[in-house]
Amino acid sequence: MKKRRLAALAVCAALLLSSCGGGPKESATPTPDAQEGAYTAGTYEASADGRNGPVKVSVTFTADAIEKVEIVEHSESAGISDPAITGIPEAIVQYQSLGVDAVSGATITSDAILAAVAACVEEAGGDVEALKAVPAGGEKVEGALETTTVDVLVVGGGGAGLSAALSAAQNGASVILVEKLPALGGNTYRCGGAFNTYDPERQANNPMDEALSSTVESLLAHEDTSPEHAALKADVQKQWDEYKASGRTNLFDSPEWHALQTLDAGDYLGNVEQIRTLTTNALDTLHWLGENGVTWSDEVSTVIGALWNRSHQTLPKASGAEIVAALENAARAANVQIFLDTKAESLVSENGKVTGTVLTNANGESVTVKASKGVILATGGFGNNPEMLAKYNPEGNNWENIEKLSTNNTPGATGDGITMGLSVDANLVGMGWIQLMALNSISGGGISGMINSTAFVNQEGQRYVAEDERRDVLAEGALSQTNQMFYGICDNKEATLRMAQEALDAQVQYGMITRADTLAELAEAINMPADALEATIAEFNDLVKAGKPDQFGRRTWENTIEEGPFYAVAFTPVVHHTMGGLEINGSAEVLNAEGQVIEGLYAAGEVTGGIHGTNRVGGNAVPDALTFGKIAGETAAAK
Repeated sequence: MKKRRLAALAVCAALLLSSCGGGPKESATPTPDAQEGAYTAGTYEASADGRNGPVKVSVTFTADAIEKVEIVEHSESAGISDPAITGIPEAIVQYQSLGVDAVSGATITSDAILAAVAACVEEAGGDVEALKAVPAGGEKVEGALETTTVDVLVVGGGGAGLSAALSAAQNGASVILVEKLPALGGNTYRCGGAFNTYDPERQANNPMDEALSSTVESLLAHEDTSPEHAALKADVQKQWDEYKASGRTNLFDSPEWHALQTLDAGDYLGNVEQIRTLTTNALDTLHWLGENGVTWSDEVSTVIGALWNRSHQTLPKASGAEIVAALENAARAANVQIFLDTKAESLVSENGKVTGTVLTNANGESVTVKASKGVILATGGFGNNPEMLAKYNPEGNNWENIEKLSTNNTPGATGDGITMGLSVDANLVGMGWIQLMALNSISGGGISGMINSTAFVNQEGQRYVAEDERRDVLAEGALSQTNQMFYGICDNKEATLRMAQEALDAQVQYGMITRADTLAELAEAINMPADALEATIAEFNDLVKAGKPDQFGRRTWENTIEEGPFYAVAFTPVVHHTMGGLEINGSAEVLNAEGQVIEGLYAAGEVTGGIHGTNRVGGNAVPDALTFGKIAGETAAAK
């Protein structure tokens, strides 16, 4: 972790530039109890902008010391921010220092706490710069990982790693999971938790219409690109014919149709057998997650870029955090040993077999873990590694200046597993295909990733793309708009369907989303021509009622945008997902350039490549990570 020693003004400026939500600052207000010494004794309060809004602190001083630091109010993301919310105040008091390390993965929250405490120190008459110069830390962490032996070692604590660890443990293996950051979750924690799968029970009430039918017919008419594609198409054609003959009017879907859409969305460069493995096993994975503590909504919709009404959401919140929490609890209950702040450095290989890993533990010590049944790499992609982005981008999408774009990835997404895999001659596939996420909030706010009843409108008040299009098409479209941004516009029934009223009110209060009683007032608030927005939404409503593809090719419709108040969220594209990585087979075993299995090495999640082709379907990442994580754990445990 890197020391953060920024003056309060610089911290606030950096937070503003990071486009995080900001609300009104509260000035430090002491409860005076004057004494002689370094501080004016008393309790002071101040706030500074965090990722999701103000972080308010209360600091109690004696005449000579910082006695207590409390976080009294915040709206930061649970789990990701927890190490900062608990650890930073404790460290400030323990070391009497503002030179405390920011928590990796929660830097903005850490900086907000430090800035707010610094404001309190200043009000209490303390020397902020002197406190920043005081060193903090240095004690050894008790219970840090030591050199040992285990059946299965899982590297990476996101969704793929947690599912792999739980699966291996449930199949009788002893398991150690290591995570280089101080918190679990990875990109799974940061995502909306959307999980695509065919699900006849939950899809029973989803209607089929002309626009959706035309989509099926279009993909079935596509010329064959390979024998595997032809076989998949034949399977779907048979199902489609049976569906039409049945007279059903509810949504058509199947694992094979899901696979065909996934293959098409990746421009037919995805591995068909791997795609089939994903879509065939996804529903079982959904049920397995339910058995291990994840609660799923009965409603099935279409998350951005998902292409079909098969996106499932978690409860009580639509968040990957719900999945991570359930998997962590289940893994610990299954006796998985979890070590944070522990970084895998290199693989140990003996006679062509991967037998373990060299790691740096939480105390900075080098240790070795021997894994008798295998090592599972679940380290994520490389979306937070500008050098790798610049290196591989020309091979695929070739986005302009991609290394300069922001990312919504975890700080841990730096390609570590890919580098380790290369050291044992693993084969890489699809490294140039890098996905941008168009739906990245500029202000830190948002209502949901579902697009069924939302219009994407540019600054001129016009729609410019089919909201249910592929993510690369959405990103390219957004980058062509004024200021490379757009607004998601929805009404009250959509907003309250996706989010509790209290949460909506808080985001409006902190300037994270915009709300107005009428479309004209909403347009004025976001500096958009009112007549253009009103005409655009009126046309959108007519299209919803018609249920047919529009001029942009939109197919997925649900509700009109008519019930005030109305909401707007500003978005711009960022680096989101790297489709390339280690090549694996259907058992999640890593392959070398000759297509041979590298004994003892497995991988799952974004560290792998070859499944998504040129473009990942929205809502496919979570089932990909968790399904292949589950498979990797089963396979390794069986060795």
